[in-house]
Amino acid sequence: MHSRIHPRLRSGVAFAFLFLAAGSVRAEVLLNEVLADPASDWDGSGAYHSRDDEYVEIVNTGPDVVDLAEYRLAAMDTTWRYAFTGMLLPGQVRVVFGSESYAWEQATSNPAYGLRLSNSGGEIGLFRLTATDTVLVDCYLYADHEAEDDRASGRVPDGGSEWWLFDSLNPYGGATAPLGTNCVPTPGITINCPTPVEVSTWGRVKRTFVR
Repeated sequence: MHSRIHPRLRSGVAFAFLFLAAGSVRAEVLLNEVLADPASDWDGSGAYHSRDDEYVEIVNTGPDVVDLAEYRLAAMDTTWRYAFTGMLLPGQVRVVFGSESYAWEQATSNPAYGLRLSNSGGEIGLFRLTATDTVLVDCYLYADHEAEDDRASGRVPDGGSEWWLFDSLNPYGGATAPLGTNCVPTPGITINCPTPVEVSTWGRVKRTFVR
């Protein structure tokens, strides 16, 4: 049986509106970084794949350890893309690659597409399932220029209120926000871009991974 979002959320209304309507919900687990159009081997499999190397990262901004068993990801097609497991420590981030999403979908008999993030702008939502309801706790609406090859968007600092464009691997010179920063995408690790002018390379990013 396919896992679908609660019928109340399948109206075609943007996640952002639903999030505002549920403004009383105090979220401590937030979306933290999104990369929709990979052009590199981000999941470390040894091979590039447009589906497998997409990623979404979450962060625990609260003071307590969080059990992630109730949290799921979904895009605007209203189908669950991934169900989290395990615990998330305060300040810790957790990244989900398209390859992990695809494996979860296969294992749970859901339509198997991976994260299926749109390359022309789109939206991703983080939901919490309780015994009585399905609650949207966070969402991010990203623009077309954020979804170009190897550009990611993320909160700076981790869990902060501002979203920056991480475009070091594919510089953006346009005037549409978020503007280019020359920051490097950092899936699974703490953001390291003290200023938006530090130049880096994909090789440097790969050397920073802790696996």
